[in-house]
Amino acid sequence: MKKTMLMIVLLVVAQVGALAQLRVLSSGETVVGSQFSSSITKFGFQSGLTASAGTNMNNIGILGKVDNSTFSGYEYGIYGISGGYGTTAYGVLGGLNECSNGSGVFGSTTFIVGYGVTGKYAGYFLGNTYVTGTLTANTVVQSSDYRLKENIVPLSEQRGNVLDKVLNMNVVEYNYRKMIPSIEIPDTVSIDEALKNAGIDTDKRHIGLIAQELKELFPQLVVEGQDGYLAINYVELVPVLIQAIQELQEEVDELKGTGTPRKSPQATSISNTVASGNVLYQNTPNPFKEQTTIRFRLADNAQNAAICIYDLQGKQLKKWAVTPGEDSVSFNGYELGEGLYFYSLIVNGQEIDTKKMIIAL
Repeated sequence: MKKTMLMIVLLVVAQVGALAQLRVLSSGETVVGSQFSSSITKFGFQSGLTASAGTNMNNIGILGKVDNSTFSGYEYGIYGISGGYGTTAYGVLGGLNECSNGSGVFGSTTFIVGYGVTGKYAGYFLGNTYVTGTLTANTVVQSSDYRLKENIVPLSEQRGNVLDKVLNMNVVEYNYRKMIPSIEIPDTVSIDEALKNAGIDTDKRHIGLIAQELKELFPQLVVEGQDGYLAINYVELVPVLIQAIQELQEEVDELKGTGTPRKSPQATSISNTVASGNVLYQNTPNPFKEQTTIRFRLADNAQNAAICIYDLQGKQLKKWAVTPGEDSVSFNGYELGEGLYFYSLIVNGQEIDTKKMIIAL
């Protein structure tokens, strides 16, 4: 009987070795599978793999990958589930030890090895990330550095009267339907039970907008998901509300007779005769580091015209006298230094238009 069991064990080990290439290295590390590109990557069951200096770029504790084109069911690279009698359980636990760059958990929509993460994160996700339920964070920020942006244009110039569009937004109160988007729930599973186990309160009332309605006003704030459902970027809705408040304040100041033209994209005190044919355009490029060009158009009867640049406090920094035969002025960013500035077209002592520009040295 013992000999029979021993033969069975030997046959199983031989089969595993043939299919999975189970090996024990001289260092004591247990490796399953081939060391693909052995000069680049090594992986195995044992964490803390070691390698001679300069021979390996990546050491992977466990590599899970399923790639079977003939299989039509679900595939799991790594399946983690925990629970029971412990006080704390983790399905998958990832952390960083003594290192300055990396991520405890790295998720990507493509299979990658060797991507370097600058900084230290508990989790880093390369690709779209979907969360069902409540996402809790002390602070939520969105990348907004001007070095990450281009083709910057004031919202008031692109959209016209933002206040009117905000006033047309339909704010509603609602419940979410009992469903989980982007996931196929088997018929044998109760959707109510699945939502309950996930901690989702389907009775909770929510306040927001209808994506289809908002798309008619601000299509860039509405995103269609891979499941076909529409979502709203509420974070970028905040600047729209700020612009609406600014427009409302301008109307209030105008009624009070205390308006400040410097804050308004178009001065309200300009006569139609003077304003006709006089136009100020957005400088290009913007933001800029070296040189930018401010273009304009002057009416044939324009007199005493000038392009003026101001700082945030309204102090005039530069001034160019221009004539109807000219259409642009150019200057270098180092003449003013890094920062946000305003520039205006002045005709006959009247401010025709004011725009913003950013110098990024």
